[in-house]
Amino acid sequence: MEFLKHFRRQKIGVRPHQIIFEKENTGNVYISWEDKRKPRIQLDDGITQEEYQALASRWDEMLSLAEGIILRNYLDPKSDDLMSEVDSFPDIRYLTGNYYVGDASYGYVYRDKKHQPYQVKEGNLRHKYHNGKEWVEEWLPMDSPEIIRYYQIFLHLRLTGDEGGREKDYMGLDLVAECVKLDDPLEFEILSHNVI
Repeated sequence: MEFLKHFRRQKIGVRPHQIIFEKENTGNVYISWEDKRKPRIQLDDGITQEEYQALASRWDEMLSLAEGIILRNYLDPKSDDLMSEVDSFPDIRYLTGNYYVGDASYGYVYRDKKHQPYQVKEGNLRHKYHNGKEWVEEWLPMDSPEIIRYYQIFLHLRLTGDEGGREKDYMGLDLVAECVKLDDPLEFEILSHNVI
């Protein structure tokens, strides 16, 4: 009978539903389903409280965009991101549709005109990459006209699954959005999804 319940869910899908935990995360630490605490919030060096507040005020918008991604990619039975083979991941038959926010982080990323990322290192900007043989570093000054500073938002979501009649963490979903101005339109991309 349990198999039929999952089979029906595969046919019709479910809609995303956010679980909001009220228990304080006093240590602002990593959380899991068992903790049932508020998410960890991380601010990168340099981001001001005013910038953080402006981005955080768009929380409902961010979650709406995230739910659209969850629905299209993981809860729609026709999604290309779902696997149909037995023991594959993710498997829509186990997703409850429930999710919660485990982490949210706000910071900057610096990009050149080719959209390559640079990190702040030793008072300058560094782009480090591997050319197939060795690591290569490219350096630019902080005030380089080639560089654009973006606000970067990471959302680390936890999607729950029903395994043996018990709801628990099933899948981690990492999303990222970047914008130049605080009021620019946001668009999240999937960085990864993984087994929890």
